Amino acid sequence: MSDNIQYSIVIPTLNERDNIIPLLQKIEQCGLNNYEIIVVDENSPDGTCQAVNDYATDKSHIRGILNDGEPGLSPSIVKGFRLARGTYLCCMDGDLQHNVNDLVALLRQLKHADFVIGSRYVDGGGFAEKWHPTRILMSRTAALMANVILGVKSKDPMSGFFAIRKSAFEAAQSQLHPRGFKIMLELLFLLTHAAEPYRIVEHGITFGRRLHGKSKLNARVIGQYLFMLLRLRHHGKSSCAPERT
Repeated sequence: MSDNIQYSIVIPTLNERDNIIPLLQKIEQCGLNNYEIIVVDENSPDGTCQAVNDYATDKSHIRGILNDGEPGLSPSIVKGFRLARGTYLCCMDGDLQHNVNDLVALLRQLKHADFVIGSRYVDGGGFAEKWHPTRILMSRTAALMANVILGVKSKDPMSGFFAIRKSAFEAAQSQLHPRGFKIMLELLFLLTHAAEPYRIVEHGITFGRRLHGKSKLNARVIGQYLFMLLRLRHHGKSSCAPERT
């Protein structure tokens, strides 16, 4: 495989064996060039990582690795980003709820931005199926809390679908304390309050329906989110301001 990789797509997984191969196939068919896919798996009992590597036997642009360090979705993403060889990095979920049709357009935004948030609540964004009003309220409330408590500006800091220049990630990574599942929000906070703010944009995405498996949203995840907001707020803006490289 050529070392001249432009895009690195990192997919954190936990028990996504039924979803991951269809997702990889969709990415391969989306028209993207000069890319690699890194699936970082949390030692899934269902054999997700083995399924990826079996599929990628003759595909040098795909590899599955295990997150053998700090458990959690955020540490898995950070590990994948650190191993990535691309100039531009992207994170998307392994459950098919992030629409591959949005991937190329999301990455193209990095031509004039440093950080691109895939948003369900801006023009061009939405849902493949109607969400219950309570779920919408929870999502919008979580976004409002982040904006007020952390001083960030985003209509959807919870989507988990985002792209970032590797140089911006490298500038911020020493300040990261990845826990839980909201690494996108932590990066947004760091880059927003950098000494010289980075260029941050939102791009509309369509949030899909999970075909296999169960959602990982539960009381523990909600608690982790609240703790993260308080931790970042306590950490303060001045002590976590990455310099441009």
